[in-house]
Amino acid sequence: MRASLTRRDLLGSGVMLALAAPVSLPAVLQGNLPGPLQALLPQDARGALDLVAELLKLEQEAKLRRLPASKLSFGEGSIPADPARLYELAMPRLVALVDRAEKVSPAFADKAGSLLARLHRTQYEAPDGWFSDQLQQTAPGIDEFRFYRPPRVATPLLPGEGDDELVLKGKIDLPQPSLPEAEQLLPPVSRSIRFDELASEYAAWFAAATLRPEQQKSADWHVAMMRQSKERYQAVGKVVGVPWPFIAAIHGLEASFNFRAHLHNGDHPLSQRTRQVPPGRPKVWLPPSDWAASALDALRLLGFAGQSDWSLPRMLHRLEAYNGFGYRKGGRSSPYLWSFSNLFTSGKFVADGRFDPKAKSQQCGAAVMLKLLDLAGELG
Repeated sequence: MRASLTRRDLLGSGVMLALAAPVSLPAVLQGNLPGPLQALLPQDARGALDLVAELLKLEQEAKLRRLPASKLSFGEGSIPADPARLYELAMPRLVALVDRAEKVSPAFADKAGSLLARLHRTQYEAPDGWFSDQLQQTAPGIDEFRFYRPPRVATPLLPGEGDDELVLKGKIDLPQPSLPEAEQLLPPVSRSIRFDELASEYAAWFAAATLRPEQQKSADWHVAMMRQSKERYQAVGKVVGVPWPFIAAIHGLEASFNFRAHLHNGDHPLSQRTRQVPPGRPKVWLPPSDWAASALDALRLLGFAGQSDWSLPRMLHRLEAYNGFGYRKGGRSSPYLWSFSNLFTSGKFVADGRFDPKAKSQQCGAAVMLKLLDLAGELG
């Protein structure tokens, strides 16, 4: 998605000249735009406007239905239709709507969950874990996962280079992104993917990670969300031997905390099997077809069930391996782990699978979520 929709964008594209009359802000937020403006807006901006309009309508409907309040409520009133911040601002509000309606109006909760799933797709890139050979070993006989994904390395291709294999073969020298001065004493990002060579790095980085001040409000919401859902995560974790904070982090990144969608990838609704990678899951899917049953399928399929070592470095290694070592192979910190912290600034794989060095993640990193729980006394 583009960074933002500004007045300069509108003027530069000739949108203002296409209007016969002024367009009010309420009309923009409600998606009631003249045809010429709709035609000239970039696709990502139109999508942002549509999502904002639907979110505001759902919040108004929740008010008319007198749905109970939620501790997860996050902001109110208008919301900027800015693609660069839309997910960060809208996701908590949609989660709160699901929470408000889940027990008293399941149909409305599904409407909010459906929109949350749409918003999730704007940030989601299927992790490497669904494409790996390890999946074949842990889940024999699952034919639909025999996909091929070219190696992903977190660096823009150099002029004239079109094969990421050149990076893996050492034929392209990648610059090491510099950390802020306060973090320069940390061990650099190792190119290794072996746990025994990375354990000390994970421990040092976790100890040094601090929240970016501008993310404090969002961080507080994440802690409240994970604490409120702790019993649901614990119930699933007890069955497969997986710590609840690990499940919470996966749920946040892979499904935007949507309890009306599959943990595998955020696909909605739960009454149907997944459509995106991995498709057709759970393999056997009969009522009650609930979130917990789907979550158990995902955790077992990925080989997390029954593991014995759940130390912090091991959790971080499993999370990074699941998402993919493409950032590490490019000498960069992974936003999947460190977004919202002092240890990540920009650079991420975007929706088309390509790496954009200027892109910023709107999701809180898994390691940062664990650090927030640790500071709240919930990790141990």
